[in-house]
Amino acid sequence: MTTPSYSSVLRAPGIARAFVPSIIGRLSLATSGLALVLLLERSTGSFAVAGAVTAALGIANVVATPWRARLIDRRGQALVLSLLGAVHAASLVAFAVLTDAALPALLVLGVIAGVSAPPFGATMRVVWATALDAGGSRTRGFSLDAVAEEVTFAVGPLLAAVLAAVLDPVASLLASAAFVALGTAAFVTSRLSRQQVGSHRVSHDGPAAVTPMRSRGFPLIVIAMIAPGIILGCIEIAAPAIAAGASSTVLSGVLLALFAGASAIGGLVYGRLRVRATFERQLLVIVAVLLVVSAATGLIGGPLAALIGFALAGLFLAPVLIVGYLAADARTDPRSRTEASSWINTAVNFGAAIGALVFGALTDATGPGVALVWTVVGAGVVLVGCGPWLVRGRGRGRNVGDVGR
Repeated sequence: MTTPSYSSVLRAPGIARAFVPSIIGRLSLATSGLALVLLLERSTGSFAVAGAVTAALGIANVVATPWRARLIDRRGQALVLSLLGAVHAASLVAFAVLTDAALPALLVLGVIAGVSAPPFGATMRVVWATALDAGGSRTRGFSLDAVAEEVTFAVGPLLAAVLAAVLDPVASLLASAAFVALGTAAFVTSRLSRQQVGSHRVSHDGPAAVTPMRSRGFPLIVIAMIAPGIILGCIEIAAPAIAAGASSTVLSGVLLALFAGASAIGGLVYGRLRVRATFERQLLVIVAVLLVVSAATGLIGGPLAALIGFALAGLFLAPVLIVGYLAADARTDPRSRTEASSWINTAVNFGAAIGALVFGALTDATGPGVALVWTVVGAGVVLVGCGPWLVRGRGRGRNVGDVGR
């Protein structure tokens, strides 16, 4: 059986109408992070404050993620996403207006923004899973989703940096608010999203769905996904810190664009491989390489090392995410797809919050290179703790390379 192409997957009925708005919505996340860091660093003069607010946003997002997912599974995508999109857009506008607010007020705004962040990725993956048959089509859909998301994170930071340099960091944040408002409105009006009406309107016979965290092998994958999340959060703060040392605002956008662009390339290449190793072993190897490259970047130091190191590290991000999302789909109850996918996001976002907080706290005192190394050490501790079980893990799901054959 011929493996479907990416273009044939996009031509499936209703897919493009939902997929494009979901990417517009995710472009808000790609721009708001850097825009918020640049705005707070300019108004407070401290990356520590920027890191603290970013961490508050990330932790709130992590805590709210399972609850948002369950609410969407129960009440449907249209209602819940509409409310979340409106509140999140309003919180970004509030950041732009209250630039001189005290730290407690900024932290509260960060919490509101984190709690209300619309889960475009998880809800779109539910659309992929319900619109495409299991196997090659769904695998390509998930891979395309991961790669497209990385493209948005290549374009987003560069756009945010250019807007901040040419106009003002406030302009970047207002653009982020516009992206989330537009993306939400277009996504929830798509046919495939409207079909996700929630369990309160659908009666199920048989036993209740098994919650994802009780599915065999899945909790270990969730814990291991914290490690790449730490690197992701660290890099989001490291890029503007390195750029500030080089007296170049645009450099921060270039660094993040290189990281995300390389991730997109890595995802496309990985999607064509037939990997027979288990999800656990794939995760262990890919994350280990990501940590080694990131640590080397920090040890060497300097803008040139960052340009090369961020590009090399980015090659391994999308493959890690693809493994996580396919594991969520293959190893959990199909009736809990939104929550399962959201747990992968939760782990990555939790790690990102830790990475942003640790790097932000260290970089003012030690410099970005040393801060990057110590943050990688923290991610390494997580991976080493999971290592023995990842090596022995077999799980009950099919491997990435076996899906669709």
